[in-house]
Amino acid sequence: MILMWVLDSVGTAMSFFTNANINRLAVHTTLHELANSLSGLFSAVYLLRVGLSPATIFLIFAAIYGLRFALRPMAFTIVPVLGLRWTLVLGTILIASQYQLLGFVDAIGVELALYCVAAAAGQVLYWTCYHTFFSTLGDAEHRGSQVGMRQVFIAAAGVVGPAVGGVVLATYGPLAAFGAAAVAEAAAALPLIRMTEPPLARIAPTGSYAAAKSSILLFATDGWITSSSFWAWHIIMFQAIDQRYETFGGVMAVATLAGAIGGMLLGRMIDLGHMRRVAWLNAGLVATGLLARALCGSQADIVIAVAILSALTGGLYVPVLMTTIYNQAKQAPCAFRFQFAIEGGWDIGAIALCVTAAAMYAAGGSSQAVLLLAVPMIALQLPLLILLNRAGERRFENAAGAAAMARVEAPIRRRQEL
Repeated sequence: MILMWVLDSVGTAMSFFTNANINRLAVHTTLHELANSLSGLFSAVYLLRVGLSPATIFLIFAAIYGLRFALRPMAFTIVPVLGLRWTLVLGTILIASQYQLLGFVDAIGVELALYCVAAAAGQVLYWTCYHTFFSTLGDAEHRGSQVGMRQVFIAAAGVVGPAVGGVVLATYGPLAAFGAAAVAEAAAALPLIRMTEPPLARIAPTGSYAAAKSSILLFATDGWITSSSFWAWHIIMFQAIDQRYETFGGVMAVATLAGAIGGMLLGRMIDLGHMRRVAWLNAGLVATGLLARALCGSQADIVIAVAILSALTGGLYVPVLMTTIYNQAKQAPCAFRFQFAIEGGWDIGAIALCVTAAAMYAAGGSSQAVLLLAVPMIALQLPLLILLNRAGERRFENAAGAAAMARVEAPIRRRQEL
């Protein structure tokens, strides 16, 4: 049985590495995640350490997401001029500046405002273009494996980044740690230069936004769930380990590795047409993980154990969600406009959660209570995943046949943009 798993994993890796665009995107993603693990991962706990309250921290993130939503039309101004590839490069550089600016924040002031603007502008340009690249240049019949393999590369950076970042932050301070993150993020722009430019219609094809209707709602649930389970849980962990950066980084490194293992094992199940079963399993594991986090108390060893075990649900969550999104985007009349629309949905979900969480903290609520806000949203997300994957399961029932068809497809050529 172990031998069969190894052989299947080798086949999965081979299908991943035959796509040059996905390879370059994987190198970019690895460096991007390294930068995020050195800085972004520590953003909430760093702000907590400099003296901001949890309510204020959630309001800061709500402001970033709100500004990001307001700046979304900026993409339609920049992409026609630069193209998707160079817009993605610009977004990457802006995110690099975001990481460096975080090191100067020590209270509410100008530095924090600049950080929020850089974060919002960079993410607006970055994520819409990034998801457009992955959805259009990836292979639908290998989507679960490619997302799972991407998570392995992310895990490699996610193991090194937090461990190193925690030590550097504790020893040399925020300017050194977040400066290293900025360098890594800037380097992540280099693999993008040789990427194939995805096709983009100058005039919006009929149904470009209507095709994203259900996916907008799906991504809104993700914005709500992620904002709750990510930031609130980081605050709980950091307080349980006496606000030690190096310990926090070490725990996050091990948890990331655990999550990647789950992603690799279950990503292949998606490609084999088992999405409905995986979606149900995902909902059960995510809900169980959230409940465990909310009820584990504040004893350090228990919190660490729950962090590692519940990270396995995170490894399943990303391939299930993003396989659905990427396959829907590839089938949409315009992948860029599809991603533009659903990213707005994500912002709305995240803003709603952050404002709700800040109100709960202000009223005396706990981080554990904020975590529990994500559980009901799992029930809404599950039927959306099943609905959006029904056609995909029928379409890719014969993965081998689909792979053979994909090998003879004409290469994507650059078209006029927007």
